Amino acid sequence: MDGLSLLLLIAAVAFLFVTARLRDRVRRLEGRLQALERGLAPSARADAAAEAPVVVAAPAPPPAEPARPASPEPIAEASPASAPPPAPPARPAEPAPSPAPEPASPSARPTPSLGQVEARLGVAWLNRAGVVVLLLGIAFFLKYAFENDWIGPTGRVAIGFLAGIGFLGLGERQRAAYRVAAQGLLAVGLGTLYLSVYAAYGFYGLVPLWSAFVLMVLVTATGMALAIRDDARAIALLANLGGFLTPVVLGTGTDAAAALFTYLAILDAGMLASAFWRRWTELHLLSFAFTHALYWDWHWTWYRPERLPVALEAASVFFVLFALVAPVEAARRRESGGWRAAPLLVFAAPTLYFLAARAVLYPAHAAWLGLLCLALATAYFLGGRWALAAASPGSWLPLFHFTLALVFLTLTFPVQFTEHGVTIAWSVQGVALLWGGFRLGTRRLRSGALLVLALAGARWWTLIEPRQWHGGLVVIDHPAFVPTLVFATACALAALLYRTGAPEAAGWESVARPLLLLAAIGSTALFLTDALADHAGLRLPASHLDVLRTVIWTAAAVPVLALAPRDRTRVLFFAGGVLLAAVGLHAATVDAERWRNVGPPVLNLRFGSGLLIAALYAVFAGMADDFPIATAANRARLRAVAAVAAALFLLWHLSAEILLMPLPRLREVEAIKARNMGLSILWTVYAFVAMGLGLWRDRAALRIGAIALFGLAVVKVLLVDLATLDAIYRILSFLVLGGVLLLASFLYTRYRARVQGHTP
Repeated sequence: MDGLSLLLLIAAVAFLFVTARLRDRVRRLEGRLQALERGLAPSARADAAAEAPVVVAAPAPPPAEPARPASPEPIAEASPASAPPPAPPARPAEPAPSPAPEPASPSARPTPSLGQVEARLGVAWLNRAGVVVLLLGIAFFLKYAFENDWIGPTGRVAIGFLAGIGFLGLGERQRAAYRVAAQGLLAVGLGTLYLSVYAAYGFYGLVPLWSAFVLMVLVTATGMALAIRDDARAIALLANLGGFLTPVVLGTGTDAAAALFTYLAILDAGMLASAFWRRWTELHLLSFAFTHALYWDWHWTWYRPERLPVALEAASVFFVLFALVAPVEAARRRESGGWRAAPLLVFAAPTLYFLAARAVLYPAHAAWLGLLCLALATAYFLGGRWALAAASPGSWLPLFHFTLALVFLTLTFPVQFTEHGVTIAWSVQGVALLWGGFRLGTRRLRSGALLVLALAGARWWTLIEPRQWHGGLVVIDHPAFVPTLVFATACALAALLYRTGAPEAAGWESVARPLLLLAAIGSTALFLTDALADHAGLRLPASHLDVLRTVIWTAAAVPVLALAPRDRTRVLFFAGGVLLAAVGLHAATVDAERWRNVGPPVLNLRFGSGLLIAALYAVFAGMADDFPIATAANRARLRAVAAVAAALFLLWHLSAEILLMPLPRLREVEAIKARNMGLSILWTVYAFVAMGLGLWRDRAALRIGAIALFGLAVVKVLLVDLATLDAIYRILSFLVLGGVLLLASFLYTRYRARVQGHTP
């Protein structure tokens, strides 16, 4: 069987040699074609030289008459002599040689012909495919032979070494004449040597660790030297692929973590050094992807808690190797532009390292993971400081490093504290970073601070869970009290920093202050609503909870409206308007049955909340001139809408008091009739008061609204009261409505001139 393996090896080498000879013939044909093209170029130059004497002889007379530059004859004659452009027009006169100038122009790159494309495919891509297939074939053959004990361990390793050295020697011999084919042979030789060294140490134990380490260093150095010497990207890529396929093809189903990670570390170091030397960014990304694919495959298959040191050490080594790519390039002023390898690795390397560390440390060693995040934050902060001085102007590296420092500092808290502690830590961190951003005058740091505060808000939101029952003091004993207090205070302090540090912030930062104020006020209101609803001692009925929610959110609207006039962005103005509309809609549409027993008429919390909302609507109307609204017409419309809303909301709640009024001494039927009569009287009196105010303040909107309400009261009395009420209730409704209508008519007559727009 040893002879069979040798025969197959010789056949493979012979196949490569024949392929090289065929490529040699193709290369010769290409050379002859280039010679023909070069032969055409001199002929074209000869034609030009033949025409040159005619062109030069004609302009001989003009130098004798320098005093006549405007003469048509010298210009016409000097033109061909001084510049060659007129020569091309003479060429269209000769149809036969017209195709000749195309191949003669070296600057124009002609479209490759079908034969050229075919030659490139046959020379380059068939070579690369052949290298990969041959390497895989050799690997699978050796694996099959090894599994069937055709060849002993020593013989297997020896055959691998001899084959690798043979491929290297053959590639070196053919390098001068057949560059592409030689590169393929060199790549196969390197891959075979990788296979042999890995098998000798990892599977058979024929060599100790230090010997395998030295051999791998030699193979990696040889491949790097060959690739750098010949500027052969193909050798580097194929060697990279072959090197990382080694542990995959020769896997034996055993946990060889130390050998695998040592091998990967050496291979990565060689590939990264080679890629840096020749600026082959593909090697950075390929090595990173292959390394982590093998690492995670091992982790999912073989990791156990007792393997924590090996897993963490390997992940740390890989992280250091790939995290140094961008700083090393920056130190040499060789940063890649766009989304190339270095920018990708700046984020990808620490991300996968954190995931690997978390997989082995959390939750059993959460404190270690927190310290690791803090160490990474410090390292990236120092790296960003270094990059500011070492990187080229306008470099992305300092920003990326400072961003990662902020990210890892933020991640320190979730793995170290409870969910409540995370909210507190992020809130404090956000304010501290914002203060530092104003002190250093850097907008990017302030952006990071706002992002951290947003994370704190998202984390705080998860703490506000429904039915989180608690006892003791109503608010203080709630589990989310301290996180809410810290988060709301942090947002308020951040808004204060923006007011003092950047009162006229530009761009998106202009909305930072109002949004921070809304976060502080909204979080407090939401917490109070949740704390009162979930208190085990209170257990308030649904009607009281509705009223309390209305009161809390109405009170929250007060500071929003108070701060809105000074907000040029109008965020607080719109937020206050939306908040008032939502509160009023909730208070007006809630189920009336819940409110029936909330307290005595008028003197109850429900009516008090309604009066508060109506008062805020009126205040909103009075502040219309102070809000940041562009035109006077818009301010007038806003004032009118808010005033109408206040009047209607007050009428709604007064009507609700009539309809919900308890009348225990009357039967239910009689109570309904009494309430209907009271509702008619209320609408009539309300319309009269509104008309009086409209006449007094000269407000046409109030007068028109009063007339509409009078009409509604008349319709109700005629259609509802007349048909359903008893005589006494019907009489009272008609008397009150008629009397008030007459009085209103008298007032209109008295103030007719004012109503018509004249002075009384």
